[in-house]
Amino acid sequence: MGLFDRMGNQGQQAQRREIGMDQMRAELGSIKANPYAYLQGKGFNIPDGMTDAKQITRYLLQSGQVGGDRVQKIMRMLGMPDR
Repeated sequence: MGLFDRMGNQGQQAQRREIGMDQMRAELGSIKANPYAYLQGKGFNIPDGMTDAKQITRYLLQSGQVGGDRVQKIMRMLGMPDR
């Protein structure tokens, strides 16, 4: 593979990363705009009227719909104490 081929591949990789970042930004925007609707769309069962991210996270954990180290990290990021 020549120099220009490698440079072309690097440009394509950067473009794919940027597209991935755009998709992540869009997902994050959807989560922030309406966490209830976003999670319902992903198949989680959340009671009607529950809109606060901390409340939803706590409910998903207590109901056993999510769990493990990943949730504990998220809870710490949200400033929620560990169980």
